[in-house]
Amino acid sequence: MRQSAILLLPLLLLACKKDSKEPDTKQAAVHVKIGHHPKFSQGCITVEAHGGTGETVLAEFKEPGQFDSNDPVLNVAVFRKADWGRDVEITVRAFEKGCAAEQLVDERKQTFSFASAGRQEWLLEDLHTADEDGDGFVSPGGPMNRGTDCNDLRATAFPGALELCNGLDDNCDGRMETGVVNRVWYLDSDRDSFGRNEPGTEACDPPSELHVEVTGDCDDERGDIHPNAVEACNGLDDNCDGSADELFKEGPGALGTACTEACNGTYACNGAQTGTVCVGTPSTPLYTDADADGEGEKDSAPVGELCPGEAPPPMMAANTLDCDDADRATNTQATEVCDGLDNDCDGQVDEQMSCGSLRKVVDPVLAGGNWRTVAVHPSGYPVWVAGLGGRLAVKMDATSAFVSHSGDTTTRCGPAGNTLDWHASWVNPHNGYLIVVGEDGWIGEHNGGSCSQSQNNLPGNSDYFSSVVGVGNPAQVFAASTLGHLYEWTGAAQRHDSPGRYWGLHANGNDALYAVGSTGESSPLTPVVNLYTRTSTWGTPAVHNLQGTAGYNGGLRAVWAADATLIYAVGDGGLVVKGSGQSRDWERVLPPSGPAVDYVSVAVPPGTMNAYVIGNEGNAGRLQRLTSNGWAKTPAFTPSAPNVPIRDIAMTSSSNFWIVGDDGNVYHFPE
Repeated sequence: MRQSAILLLPLLLLACKKDSKEPDTKQAAVHVKIGHHPKFSQGCITVEAHGGTGETVLAEFKEPGQFDSNDPVLNVAVFRKADWGRDVEITVRAFEKGCAAEQLVDERKQTFSFASAGRQEWLLEDLHTADEDGDGFVSPGGPMNRGTDCNDLRATAFPGALELCNGLDDNCDGRMETGVVNRVWYLDSDRDSFGRNEPGTEACDPPSELHVEVTGDCDDERGDIHPNAVEACNGLDDNCDGSADELFKEGPGALGTACTEACNGTYACNGAQTGTVCVGTPSTPLYTDADADGEGEKDSAPVGELCPGEAPPPMMAANTLDCDDADRATNTQATEVCDGLDNDCDGQVDEQMSCGSLRKVVDPVLAGGNWRTVAVHPSGYPVWVAGLGGRLAVKMDATSAFVSHSGDTTTRCGPAGNTLDWHASWVNPHNGYLIVVGEDGWIGEHNGGSCSQSQNNLPGNSDYFSSVVGVGNPAQVFAASTLGHLYEWTGAAQRHDSPGRYWGLHANGNDALYAVGSTGESSPLTPVVNLYTRTSTWGTPAVHNLQGTAGYNGGLRAVWAADATLIYAVGDGGLVVKGSGQSRDWERVLPPSGPAVDYVSVAVPPGTMNAYVIGNEGNAGRLQRLTSNGWAKTPAFTPSAPNVPIRDIAMTSSSNFWIVGDDGNVYHFPE
């Protein structure tokens, strides 16, 4: 092994010792092993030592003979001087091409303690001395990231070297300086590697960093335009072939050709510049206008577009002004009327009319009653309500309170003290008398002062009358029993047998009667609509066809014949069917979206096509309104819908109707 050790000056014995345990100068030393690159022979390595006091000692290795490529390790022994302290700091530095401070490329320090005798060792294997081409200059790197050799694989490339005309940086100044002229350079302002289409400059090296040896750029101000660019659809010659947008001028969707996807459309470049798109005059969004009143549903999404000058298609509008698109009489041009609706779509209901709202009637006579039926004279009064436990009451006019005619009064219907359950009622429009029916076949006619009553022998033990109505003038009274029999009073009562059960009755003119219910008496039930007609007598009913009810399990609970062309029947599970007196084929009307409601009653105000339908979602009452255009927004209960079942509705117009239910709930609009 090559021995390049050097003693850092003669070592002297200390005159005295601060600690008798400290070794003398001959008993302590550090062996520094300094590894270097095998070709590091023109640089410099220094070793400096000092002990905090006394003179600093420095040794330099800068002669080529001091570096051995076969054994690239310098071995240096550092002995403690007599005037040093206990600890000695040793610094090893590496320089490129000499030992000047500005040529420093690496520096390492370490402190050693001479508190005890013995030899210590410091191995430096990673000192930055990389000089692959052996030119004396080190490539950048190491902990200090120093070194000036710009190409450590070429011995002719180093700071101060002769610059050659070879397209390379020989003197490491970052530029290729001018040598022998043998190249042509073109200005490349946009740095896309293509110079301008103009005469170049002859020089060995580029006149500036913006010069290249390739020409052909037709727009040197844009880096995305050059001969190697992909032609885009943008009206420019991107690839400098002398044509613009040539890839997009042929075939389907060719630039400038007509298209139909936009108003007065032609094909133009798309936003991504990758193809064409149909553009034209801006269109107007179209919205569904289900009620055909010229206004689309408020806050709805567009369903189409309308070009300028075109008329909207049927049942579509170019606006979203309508606050209820199922009601033709509700729009911004409508007149506000007293019906509990926002007719003119201004966000207010019945404003400036003082007509009241749909709210609960507060009256001691009504409190606590489980009301099952309500009947009203076409003029608006009297209004009768009846229910379970013999409860019966009447309001004779708008200013009077309800008067009780329950089973505990002398003006009752039925035997003294009765608690009969009344289930249905009807007011005779010709004399204003009430017909009320219910439990155990009882039927009564009340004139407001007294009641005449009778009991019919119903076949079942728990059968009762579920509906009652009068037909013609003088009125012929019909009542339906829950065992499926239709009772007709023409002098003596007559019974018409029928399959299943009847729940609802309604007359259509003087000679037609609709009865609805279900076939069968236990689940599964099939809904049924029967029509009784009178010639000289009431004959066998005609069974109507209910389309769209296949697989339905449930019965119809109520029916209302608005006129000969419009009849509604409603029932369990949201079932609604719509028919006409001219056909036996009825169509099903799908319920509105949301939880299923079991419908129990229906009424149509005279002169309208709107059905008011009531029912229950579980034990909570619901009111919904059906028009010829679909399910509309209903009059809202004030302050909210009752949280008990509701049972019946009666109305003389959309401006006057009554709803009754359990636990004393009687509602009136307007109240």
